[in-house]
Amino acid sequence: MAMHQVATLLRRWPRTSAALGFGAAGTAFSILWWSPVIFHARGVLPFVLFIGTPGLSAAIAGWALGKSLLNSAAACRPRSAALWGMAIASLALLLFAPLFATLYVLTQPATEHWDIVSLTLLMLVGSAVVIWWLVALTGAAIGWAVYHLALCDAGKTSA
Repeated sequence: MAMHQVATLLRRWPRTSAALGFGAAGTAFSILWWSPVIFHARGVLPFVLFIGTPGLSAAIAGWALGKSLLNSAAACRPRSAALWGMAIASLALLLFAPLFATLYVLTQPATEHWDIVSLTLLMLVGSAVVIWWLVALTGAAIGWAVYHLALCDAGKTSA
């Protein structure tokens, strides 16, 4: 598929394109980050918690804010697109904490003493301190790449 066809598809479905791009990046990032732990775990729950929820959170955040990323008026420069990407990734991290906490609490035995609110707060603080900077940089790279594919290359390759 030629670059101008990719650019046309990205501009035609900006929310879907951003959701797929950020969801794929969130899933890939989670696989890289958690693979030493996850591949030794038994059962499907660790995969859902540590791979599925970050990917789903990133896809939802990409869908929610992705249209602005591909709107030429909102993201008229690559730097603006990178900042939008950072905002999308940050929103994904904010969505991840309650989603993870809810799934974890609902799937654990009754002997566990976590509640959703306290685990969400712990996840928010922990992820803000440990991994937010890396998530934000990844989001900036994805935002820049989506912008570049959708807006910059369309005019250059169709000539």
